[in-house]
Amino acid sequence: MRNTGVAYLLWLTVIFGFAGIHRFYAGKYVSGIIWLFTLGLFGFGQLIDLALIPGMVEEKNLKYKMLYGSPNQNNVTNTQQVVINVADYIAPTANHKSINAKSDIQVILELAKNNAGSVSITDCVIATGKPITEIKETIQHLCAEGLLEPSNHSDTGAVIYKLV
Repeated sequence: MRNTGVAYLLWLTVIFGFAGIHRFYAGKYVSGIIWLFTLGLFGFGQLIDLALIPGMVEEKNLKYKMLYGSPNQNNVTNTQQVVINVADYIAPTANHKSINAKSDIQVILELAKNNAGSVSITDCVIATGKPITEIKETIQHLCAEGLLEPSNHSDTGAVIYKLV
């Protein structure tokens, strides 16, 4: 790792006629040769370098870190991790708001349980927020599994589904 203070000390070698030694230290070899043979671009470049030295040293240190890593990284390893959101696979919901969200089947069965054992398609659409075609498929599945059975409401004659 390079030090800015050392670079400034090397900048002072211009007093002895060696301009640009600080550029070699900062890894600027081509411009270091130019500075060496032109006495720091006739002194103007050498003066400008007073402001540029910190940036040159920082750039050299950054390149070193990129190539070899930080000198403080002893026995540090990088491990990659894969994170899978299993909530989407366990209990998918309409808008995936919560991990504890219930599936459509759970919502429909609880609705039927809380509604004297019967439920209509309209009740299910309101409770789940899903389209009618999707709710009909879910109810058909529940009927095929023997959890619900179709019936008619005793007063209105509307189709309802009762818990078995």
